[in-house]
Amino acid sequence: MNPKMKSMLAHLTPVGWVIAWALNSIKKDSMTSFYLRQLAGLYIFFFVTRFIPDYYIVVWGFLFVLWTYSFVGPVKGIEHLVPFIGALFQKWFQKIA
Repeated sequence: MNPKMKSMLAHLTPVGWVIAWALNSIKKDSMTSFYLRQLAGLYIFFFVTRFIPDYYIVVWGFLFVLWTYSFVGPVKGIEHLVPFIGALFQKWFQKIA
């Protein structure tokens, strides 16, 4: 599977992320590793914001916009950071992939 497809698979669901991570551990590539780190942060934020009463819908809407922005990268075949927090995700999750 090519890096573009693995990166798009990671975007689909958290299960897709785990499958892409497993495939990337067999044959590493920088694009998939980049998006695995980006999505690890986004998925964690999606999970944590579930527990914010009253405002989680607004936060989920914002996170969905960031997820959509992130998904455009592998579709185009380029690496670009999620606005505002993408650089932090790359730093925090550098051990992933």
